[in-house]
Amino acid sequence: MKVILLQDIKSLGKKFDTKNVKNGYARNFLLPQKLARTATKETIKELEKQKAAWQKKEEEIKNKLEALAKEISEKEFKFALKIGKKGEVFGSIAKNDIKALICTDKNKDLQMYLQNLEINLDKPIKTLGEHQVEINLGGPARHASQGEAGKGVKTKIKVIIESA
Repeated sequence: MKVILLQDIKSLGKKFDTKNVKNGYARNFLLPQKLARTATKETIKELEKQKAAWQKKEEEIKNKLEALAKEISEKEFKFALKIGKKGEVFGSIAKNDIKALICTDKNKDLQMYLQNLEINLDKPIKTLGEHQVEINLGGPARHASQGEAGKGVKTKIKVIIESA
Protein backbone atom coordinates (compact mmCIF):
# COMPACT_ATOMS: atom_id res chain seq x y z
CA MET A 1 0.00 0.00 0.00
CA LYS A 2 1.31 3.44 -0.87
CA VAL A 3 1.11 5.98 1.98
CA ILE A 4 2.22 9.53 2.69
CA LEU A 5 3.86 10.03 6.07
CA LEU A 6 2.38 12.76 8.25
CA GLN A 7 5.21 12.60 10.81
CA ASP A 8 8.81 11.46 10.90
CA ILE A 9 8.96 7.74 11.62
CA LYS A 10 12.41 6.57 12.61
CA SER A 11 12.50 3.27 10.73
CA LEU A 12 10.38 4.40 7.76
CA GLY A 13 10.99 7.98 6.62
CA LYS A 14 10.49 11.70 7.04
CA LYS A 15 7.33 13.79 7.09
CA PHE A 16 5.68 14.11 3.64
CA ASP A 17 7.63 11.16 2.18
CA THR A 18 5.67 8.71 0.02
CA LYS A 19 6.41 5.10 0.97
CA ASN A 20 5.26 1.63 -0.02
CA VAL A 21 4.41 -0.40 3.07
CA LYS A 22 2.68 -3.67 3.75
CA ASN A 23 -1.10 -3.46 3.84
CA GLY A 24 -1.36 -4.72 7.42
CA TYR A 25 1.22 -2.24 8.70
CA ALA A 26 -0.68 0.62 7.08
CA ARG A 27 -4.17 -0.53 8.12
CA ASN A 28 -3.32 -1.62 11.65
CA PHE A 29 -0.72 0.93 12.70
CA LEU A 30 0.01 3.91 10.44
CA LEU A 31 -3.54 4.91 9.50
CA PRO A 32 -5.22 4.44 12.95
CA GLN A 33 -2.37 6.32 14.66
CA LYS A 34 -2.70 9.13 12.07
CA LEU A 35 0.96 8.75 11.18
CA ALA A 36 0.18 8.40 7.47
CA ARG A 37 -2.54 8.78 4.86
CA THR A 38 -3.30 6.60 1.88
CA ALA A 39 -1.57 8.06 -1.18
CA THR A 40 -4.17 9.01 -3.76
CA LYS A 41 -3.96 11.78 -6.35
CA GLU A 42 -6.09 14.06 -4.18
CA THR A 43 -4.15 13.47 -0.97
CA ILE A 44 -0.83 13.93 -2.77
CA LYS A 45 -1.97 17.31 -4.15
CA GLU A 46 -3.33 18.38 -0.76
CA LEU A 47 -0.17 17.35 1.09
CA GLU A 48 2.05 19.07 -1.51
CA LYS A 49 0.25 22.33 -0.68
CA GLN A 50 0.70 21.68 3.04
CA LYS A 51 4.37 20.86 2.50
CA ALA A 52 4.95 24.11 0.58
CA ALA A 53 3.25 26.15 3.32
CA TRP A 54 5.19 24.29 6.00
CA GLN A 55 8.52 24.89 4.24
CA LYS A 56 7.70 28.59 3.84
CA LYS A 57 6.92 28.86 7.55
CA GLU A 58 10.18 27.10 8.47
CA GLU A 59 12.13 29.47 6.22
CA GLU A 60 10.52 32.44 8.01
CA ILE A 61 11.47 30.96 11.40
CA LYS A 62 15.03 30.41 10.25
CA ASN A 63 15.27 34.01 8.99
CA LYS A 64 13.98 35.32 12.33
CA LEU A 65 16.49 33.16 14.20
CA GLU A 66 19.35 34.43 12.02
CA ALA A 67 18.31 38.03 12.66
CA LEU A 68 18.08 37.29 16.39
CA ALA A 69 21.53 35.64 16.33
CA LYS A 70 23.03 38.72 14.65
CA GLU A 71 21.40 41.01 17.20
CA ILE A 72 22.55 38.92 20.17
CA SER A 73 26.11 38.58 18.86
CA GLU A 74 26.49 42.37 18.81
CA LYS A 75 25.60 42.73 22.51
CA GLU A 76 27.66 42.31 25.63
CA PHE A 77 26.27 40.31 28.52
CA LYS A 78 27.76 41.47 31.81
CA PHE A 79 27.89 39.63 35.11
CA ALA A 80 29.36 40.69 38.45
CA LEU A 81 31.11 38.30 40.83
CA LYS A 82 32.57 38.93 44.25
CA ILE A 83 36.36 39.11 44.43
CA GLY A 84 38.47 38.32 47.48
CA LYS A 85 41.34 40.45 48.79
CA LYS A 86 43.88 38.23 47.05
CA GLY A 87 42.04 38.34 43.71
CA GLU A 88 40.24 35.04 44.06
CA VAL A 89 36.80 34.85 42.44
CA PHE A 90 33.85 33.72 44.55
CA GLY A 91 31.19 32.03 42.44
CA SER A 92 30.87 31.30 38.76
CA ILE A 93 28.68 31.93 35.76
CA ALA A 94 26.95 28.81 34.42
CA LYS A 95 24.84 28.03 31.36
CA ASN A 96 21.61 28.79 33.20
CA ASP A 97 22.84 32.26 34.22
CA ILE A 98 23.69 33.15 30.63
CA LYS A 99 20.44 31.72 29.29
CA ALA A 100 18.39 33.63 31.87
CA LEU A 101 20.10 36.91 30.97
CA ILE A 102 19.59 36.38 27.23
CA CYS A 103 15.94 35.42 27.67
CA THR A 104 15.08 38.38 29.92
CA ASP A 105 16.85 40.71 27.52
CA LYS A 106 14.55 39.89 24.58
CA ASN A 107 10.98 40.99 23.96
CA LYS A 108 7.97 38.69 24.29
CA ASP A 109 7.65 38.02 20.54
CA LEU A 110 10.98 36.22 20.46
CA GLN A 111 10.53 34.18 23.65
CA MET A 112 9.16 31.18 21.75
CA TYR A 113 12.34 31.05 19.65
CA LEU A 114 14.53 31.13 22.74
CA GLN A 115 12.96 28.02 24.28
CA ASN A 116 15.42 25.80 22.41
CA LEU A 117 18.43 27.96 23.23
CA GLU A 118 21.55 25.93 23.98
CA ILE A 119 24.66 27.35 25.60
CA ASN A 120 27.82 25.51 24.57
CA LEU A 121 29.85 25.83 27.73
CA ASP A 122 31.89 22.89 29.07
CA LYS A 123 32.23 24.23 32.60
CA PRO A 124 31.14 27.36 34.46
CA ILE A 125 33.19 30.52 33.92
CA LYS A 126 35.26 31.38 37.03
CA THR A 127 37.61 34.06 35.73
CA LEU A 128 37.23 37.79 35.26
CA GLY A 129 37.33 39.35 31.82
CA GLU A 130 35.78 38.83 28.44
CA HIS A 131 34.75 35.37 27.27
CA GLN A 132 33.35 34.21 23.91
CA VAL A 133 30.54 31.71 24.38
CA GLU A 134 28.90 29.85 21.51
CA ILE A 135 25.12 29.59 21.59
CA ASN A 136 22.76 27.60 19.42
CA LEU A 137 19.33 29.09 18.89
CA GLY A 138 18.01 25.83 17.50
CA GLY A 139 16.23 25.73 14.20
CA PRO A 140 13.07 24.70 12.43
CA ALA A 141 11.65 21.30 13.36
CA ARG A 142 12.49 19.63 10.04
CA HIS A 143 16.18 20.41 10.44
CA ALA A 144 16.32 18.75 13.85
CA SER A 145 14.38 15.73 12.63
CA GLN A 146 16.76 15.20 9.71
CA GLY A 147 19.60 14.36 12.01
CA GLU A 148 20.83 17.93 12.12
CA ALA A 149 20.04 18.47 15.78
CA GLY A 150 22.47 20.96 17.19
CA LYS A 151 23.02 22.49 13.76
CA GLY A 152 20.48 25.26 14.12
CA VAL A 153 21.41 28.92 14.03
CA LYS A 154 24.67 29.36 15.92
CA THR A 155 26.48 32.48 17.02
CA LYS A 156 28.99 33.63 19.59
CA ILE A 157 28.19 36.09 22.33
CA LYS A 158 30.44 38.23 24.46
CA VAL A 159 30.18 37.47 28.19
CA ILE A 160 31.98 39.92 30.44
CA ILE A 161 32.69 39.02 34.07
CA GLU A 162 33.44 41.99 36.34
CA SER A 163 34.12 42.37 40.03
CA ALA A 164 31.12 43.27 42.15
